[in-house]
Amino acid sequence: MTPGTLLFDRNFIYSDGTVGEKILVILNDGEIGKYVVVKTTSKGIHKGNIFGCQSSDRYPNFFLPLHSTCLRKDTWVGLDQFFEFTQQDVLNKVFTQQMHQFGLLPNAILKQLLDCAINCDDITKEQEKILQTTYKSIS
Repeated sequence: MTPGTLLFDRNFIYSDGTVGEKILVILNDGEIGKYVVVKTTSKGIHKGNIFGCQSSDRYPNFFLPLHSTCLRKDTWVGLDQFFEFTQQDVLNKVFTQQMHQFGLLPNAILKQLLDCAINCDDITKEQEKILQTTYKSIS
């Protein structure tokens, strides 16, 4: 998959074990066998509403206002949790129609999102390196 791919996951498993629908953003190409993924929300409680990086918010995020992308609502990309999915897990979910791709972030926005993510406190050193490689590969 291409970095910036937007996925709709019908059966996303939250950290508390509950399952629900969630829009996800793929942050790397998966060539290393896994994807670094972040989730989104349209609920702006405790979040800034100026386009772009909101790393100083209580829950760090990247704000995408309506009409800035293909998303149908104001959307906050959460940067307080980074998930890792294997390529196989993502492909299995796509083939079983539990997950589907519905859009792609423009490269200009993706680069800003990656820059913001790389500088967030909740990213691991390994994830940071993966995203730095992705950042450098985007024109």
